[in-house]
Amino acid sequence: MRKHRTAMVVIALAVLVMCSPLLLNNHALLGVDGYFQYNRIYEAALQLKNHNFSFINLYSFQQAGRVVNSLYSPLITYIAGALLLLVGNWFRFQILSLAIVYFTSGMLMYAASQRLHFSKRVSIALGVIFLSSNVVYGFLFGVTWRSIAFGLLPLLVGPILDLYAGKWELLPMLKLGVYIGLLAQFQILTVALVLPFLVPFFIHGLWQTKFEVSGLLNFVAAVLLAVLLSLDTILPLLEVYRGNTLIPPVAMDMAPNASLIFQPIYNGVDSNSDIVLTIIVYALLTGLAVFWRRLTPFTKLFATVSMVYLVIGTTLFPWDLMQKSFPLLQSFLQMPRRITLIGTPFMLLAAVLVYREVANTQTSETLHRGIGVAATCLSLISLILCTQKVSQNVHFTIADSTPLAQGLQTADDNVHSRLKYIKQLQPAFHTRKLGQLIDDVDRTTPDYVPVTHKVETHANVYHAYTRNFSQQKSRFKHQVIRDGIKLTWHAKHAKVQTLPVVAYRRTVLVLNGKRVTSAQIKHHWIGNIGLKQRRGKNVLIIRYQSSFVTKLGTVLAIVAWIGVLIAWPITIRRSRRSAAAQE
Repeated sequence: MRKHRTAMVVIALAVLVMCSPLLLNNHALLGVDGYFQYNRIYEAALQLKNHNFSFINLYSFQQAGRVVNSLYSPLITYIAGALLLLVGNWFRFQILSLAIVYFTSGMLMYAASQRLHFSKRVSIALGVIFLSSNVVYGFLFGVTWRSIAFGLLPLLVGPILDLYAGKWELLPMLKLGVYIGLLAQFQILTVALVLPFLVPFFIHGLWQTKFEVSGLLNFVAAVLLAVLLSLDTILPLLEVYRGNTLIPPVAMDMAPNASLIFQPIYNGVDSNSDIVLTIIVYALLTGLAVFWRRLTPFTKLFATVSMVYLVIGTTLFPWDLMQKSFPLLQSFLQMPRRITLIGTPFMLLAAVLVYREVANTQTSETLHRGIGVAATCLSLISLILCTQKVSQNVHFTIADSTPLAQGLQTADDNVHSRLKYIKQLQPAFHTRKLGQLIDDVDRTTPDYVPVTHKVETHANVYHAYTRNFSQQKSRFKHQVIRDGIKLTWHAKHAKVQTLPVVAYRRTVLVLNGKRVTSAQIKHHWIGNIGLKQRRGKNVLIIRYQSSFVTKLGTVLAIVAWIGVLIAWPITIRRSRRSAAAQE
């Protein structure tokens, strides 16, 4: 702690500066993914508070019996829910969660730089550049969950070095398994995108170890550990996707959503701090072209793989042809710039590696100082530009005339609320009534809803979901019961009643005391169902019966994470004692 005190103070101050427009105005931001993520966190908080745990969402997402939390970062969402309960309102939660995410991402980049033996000054500067870059600032502007996973990517620098050097002892390999398992807890897609990055270093290390059996077994152990730690995220996905046809994430035109990292003039981006990344990437390209022969094999490989990721995420890659040949990518990957964002933290490190090695070969103290000065200046520019954009967003959403939908970065038809302006939402952030923020606005997010046939998620799906769920919910009385939801309504006639409820293959429905069979359910194309009601009072109980395998896998994953949390500090302490003894 004493050794890295300066880094911790500087990075903490950088986070404070970036969040200062929120603090000074006592104002919260929500953005494009805000309601989706905050509904999930609210759900986890209420399940924890009421000790009422369920595979389906009980308190959120129109109380329609949807499965959301179980499919998307369940364990981390419970931790976020516990934090929300602890701090007591949404504004404090937002500030604290931003501080945790950005301080952690900055310190991880600092630690990765130190692992590569950069100077403390350069390491701190890279940490500030990283936390104010487009890799992670989406969590501030739009509560994009992937930004948290991307913020953890510098963790992989150590395993990359170990893989490349053939250091395939058990402990380094198990660390790799833990890091991959941790990324999976936040977002499976991030794991799918980052694993190919590791392949070249794996192949080189395999050659270095001469296919040594013990090393391969250690690597297999790492793979198995990563899978074990990820069972709580993998098995629910397999269960729900295997037995149902689900509404996919919105299909996007891929080329317009490619990265602009090679474009030196930015218009319409989230933050002009992106220009710093453009400067660095061109500096890296120049360094590779001019000094290639002076670079070590590791630096060549590390920089090349990073640049490949950056290029693939831009329109230099034929994304129009790709989406025509593989239409599924429009919903699965959606935005090619995600690939560039995966490579960006490694690109930052590669740029410094290149010029540091040139300085070492020339034994040039001037060049070494120049690297430090350049890194410091770029970090200040990045932080100032990002903070300026935060201030602009606060000004936009604090204005009396900013419509609610624009403040949430969506279309008018995707918001169902009595509020007209985004400013009217601010009181909900500051009250201890956590449900007020969720109840004041119903933001249409039809992800993971079971439907009768495959659909492309465009505006018609959002409109239909709003009409059949958000606008219909008030016609029925919703009550949360143990591990389920109870709907009550009164009918004048016995007929098929359309309900704002979904039914997965394992959903258990009990209508007026009798279990509903699949043949009795009328499924509509948007996911809502119809049931034969009786005249007078009707009561429908909604529950979900997950499989034994999914339950067992979730328990095993939680136990494994508890084991990791216990073993980790013990392992670190022993490693330090061993290193001290060798000195």
